[in-house]
Amino acid sequence: MNGPSMTEPAKRILIAEDDANIRNLLSSYLSISGFETDAVGDGSAALQHLADQRYDLVVLDIMLPGADGLNVCRKIRQTQTLPVLLLTALGEEDNRIEGFQAGADDYMVKPFSPRELVARVEAILRRTGGSVREISGAGDMAEPAVSPDHPVQLDWACKSATFRGAPLNLTQSEFKIMAALMRRPGVVFSRAELLDILYPHGESVVEKAVDVHIHNIRKKLGDDGAGLLQTVRSFGYRLARSDDNGS
Repeated sequence: MNGPSMTEPAKRILIAEDDANIRNLLSSYLSISGFETDAVGDGSAALQHLADQRYDLVVLDIMLPGADGLNVCRKIRQTQTLPVLLLTALGEEDNRIEGFQAGADDYMVKPFSPRELVARVEAILRRTGGSVREISGAGDMAEPAVSPDHPVQLDWACKSATFRGAPLNLTQSEFKIMAALMRRPGVVFSRAELLDILYPHGESVVEKAVDVHIHNIRKKLGDDGAGLLQTVRSFGYRLARSDDNGS
């Protein structure tokens, strides 16, 4: 386990898990790997910690007392793009999709290896805390390829987005999808290509996760901008150019 560089401040992880044995085990493994950790046993305590302190990632069990993990994740997504790794004993595809719909960045099914969880945490932090080049997965991302009058604009330094000048509260995964599409407006990206951009280290994720992220972006764009993300049947998605319908 490599962990963060000793020359950089340690990344701070919040663990929300009601099983004390799992909670302590995860805290120990993450601490050994160089992370600073806080651990709580219910959703209400997790939300309080998030309101009071700054974290770089949350490891969040779905079956939490107080406020369950999905609701906590949704509340996080109302105000933050903080990466979320969901834990659950429910491994069906519908359960995983529900987790991504709530805004999760990754998903692990119990039982799991603590070493794998540390590796997943490190991979998420590489994706969400890396350079703009890492966000795109291809080409020079120093400047967007869309014209300045396109209704969607990205702030590459702050990793934030606007639609017609109004802020878009995109998650890290949603921002990465928009970054890729805006690099090549009008070009169709397959679901597999977008998955490679989201998960460049070979993590196992269902292709429907891309559909969920696109659906969530469209909701945030609203009726006035949902047509900017165009579906190409049986293949993938593209971003409309400024002069296309829907812009």
